[in-house]
Amino acid sequence: MKVISVLMSVFNENEEELRSSVDSILNQSFADFEFIITIDNPANEMLNDILSEYARLDSRIVLIKNQENIGLAESLNRAASVARGKYFCRMDADDISVPDRLQKQHEVISKKDYDLVCSSFYYIDENGKVIGDNKECYSSSGIKRIIKYKNVIHHPTVIMKADAFYKVGGYNNFPCAQDYDLWLRMVKYNYRFYMMKDKLIYYRIRPESTSFKKRYLQQCTIEYIQLINRKKLYKFSPEDYWRYLANKKVDNSNIADDFKKYMDLYASAKKDLKEGNILSFVKKFLKVYIHSKYFRPNIIRVLYTSIIRMTDIWLVNKGFLKEES
Repeated sequence: MKVISVLMSVFNENEEELRSSVDSILNQSFADFEFIITIDNPANEMLNDILSEYARLDSRIVLIKNQENIGLAESLNRAASVARGKYFCRMDADDISVPDRLQKQHEVISKKDYDLVCSSFYYIDENGKVIGDNKECYSSSGIKRIIKYKNVIHHPTVIMKADAFYKVGGYNNFPCAQDYDLWLRMVKYNYRFYMMKDKLIYYRIRPESTSFKKRYLQQCTIEYIQLINRKKLYKFSPEDYWRYLANKKVDNSNIADDFKKYMDLYASAKKDLKEGNILSFVKKFLKVYIHSKYFRPNIIRVLYTSIIRMTDIWLVNKGFLKEES
């Protein structure tokens, strides 16, 4: 039995990104792990050739080849089904882990007996250049309060107990936001979360990523996950989910384009606020709030989570709340 099973699914990554990602795991300072990779694009011969060669040279790699494309959630479930590790570590095929990521996360999750540990991270562009870093870091209690309204756990940074993953039933087959659904079900079981301030991965941002191409679908999926969580409907019903999407008209390109338009404007408004351009921020903010019904709940959510974060900081500074370490 291995201590850690690293779970990865690959679909259409380019060779350079894939090799950088795989090498960053194989070169970890922590040695007691297995690396389970699911190929979810059987038609991509390049992926198959590269990963087959890796598997031939390194016995820690376990390669799974799907007969057809089944999506990220089911591909990760397939990887988990053959995993032998006490802990599952997530890794995306275009991200890069720092050399001591597994060592640091294993030390925290094993010594403190957390059920899930995530971390901060760097942003990199398509060429691997660092373009920023994640500034948000929440206390364990803050995560539990915020997670019902906003996903603050970054999926590729996670290490979690395999037993906890199995107990909640693994990933439900959502086309996106499947991680958010998993975290909310873990909250139901009162599992313990912890966020490390260490930046342990380089997270790649690309314009063609799912979060950019299918923003409206992703937002509707998040809303549905929050809805079934509030109603405590933890058993996934694909029929109910797709009926919800049909009611939201996710296939309507005009609605999706309108959603993207105001999401871009909302992002621009937040940038103006950070840069101190208050007048520009107010103009854009009001335009989004007045014209886009989709972002009114989002704006309220952002205000709520900001208040929680500021409250956490104040409580920690005053000594009323002790951050877990």
